[in-house]
Amino acid sequence: MLALDGIKVVDFTQMMLGPWGTQFLGDMGADVIKVERPKVGEWERGLAAMGELLGDDSPYFIAMNRNKKSITVNLKDDRGKQIIYDLVKDADLVTENFRPGVLDKLGLGYEKLKEINPSIVYVAGSGYGPDGPYVHKPGQDLLIQSLSGLASQTGKADDNPTPMATSFVDASTALTLAFSAMVGLFHKERTGQGQRIDVSLFNTAIALQCQELAAFMNLSKRWQRSSSGIGSPWLSAPFGIYQTQDGYMAISMNSLTVLGELIEMPQLADYDTEELAYEKRDELKPMIEERIRTNTTDHWLELLGTRDMWCAKVQDFDDLMVDPQVAHNELIQTVEHPIAGEVKVIGIPIKFSETPGTIRLNPPTVGQHNDEVLAELGYSDEQIATFRDEGVI
Repeated sequence: MLALDGIKVVDFTQMMLGPWGTQFLGDMGADVIKVERPKVGEWERGLAAMGELLGDDSPYFIAMNRNKKSITVNLKDDRGKQIIYDLVKDADLVTENFRPGVLDKLGLGYEKLKEINPSIVYVAGSGYGPDGPYVHKPGQDLLIQSLSGLASQTGKADDNPTPMATSFVDASTALTLAFSAMVGLFHKERTGQGQRIDVSLFNTAIALQCQELAAFMNLSKRWQRSSSGIGSPWLSAPFGIYQTQDGYMAISMNSLTVLGELIEMPQLADYDTEELAYEKRDELKPMIEERIRTNTTDHWLELLGTRDMWCAKVQDFDDLMVDPQVAHNELIQTVEHPIAGEVKVIGIPIKFSETPGTIRLNPPTVGQHNDEVLAELGYSDEQIATFRDEGVI
């Protein structure tokens, strides 16, 4: 038995905020029914990566939508709304990330759905929350990284503020959505009560910076990005990325005295106080890097490893594909796509001793499970055929 066996999720989410979170629920056994637009499906199916799709779908969509059933429903048709009502009657969880108020206007918001199922847990994701001065602003990862201050901390002092290359806030909020759903389901299990839960990209982005904001709000010193490339505006030398003879390596928070002993730069010990290591960070990093460039990454990793220094090779994706820890953790899995064939995806990153997750359903094609799901709801073959002919599904 999987941990979430018997949990039914009606999933309206799209892009990464939502689909990645509900995929975790599906991996753990939940019956996730993904509601999409007729014919075209959710928006991210068509989002090209480097200008290309994988089969007819975006690789991004394939990455986040396994262990789900896809149904396509015209939410503006009363018969389509009735299908949703029928789904919700015995559902445990509804998730959505439309702009605030969209599902309410369609008669599918929390207030309406809890009339049908008073114990429903309803998790809504949005850019900024359900209300407030930004409620009508577009909420997208790059925009949130910019507004929240995340981008302003990354890069060298003379660089433009630099966003992260991955959809970091989307991914973090998807995890927040999954966590919130589990808290809501746990509360429902104990009390029988449903509730509405709101998560947002903006709130998550602020929360992710809890350390830095605590320092900013409570210390008098103002932060500045390093001109030499120290990896955080809040930290001292040697924290950062260093070029070696054959690549790059990261040197994290370490004693300058011990580092100096190992790389034969004893003068580093003169700066081994919190104040000096920060004040002189842009003098120290170029000095250290000049020395690090004289030998290979493997040489330095082995040498620094003799004193348990915090360091690592900077790997690209080619390196990652042959990384022994990736293989040991079973992080690369293969799923079937009806057009692209075998497709590699990231596996389940969480390990459970008694109820491990499984990949049971491949990422669905648009509306692949219409007939199956509607038949389970009691619709006849004739009704389903009529719905299809008339654009309800």
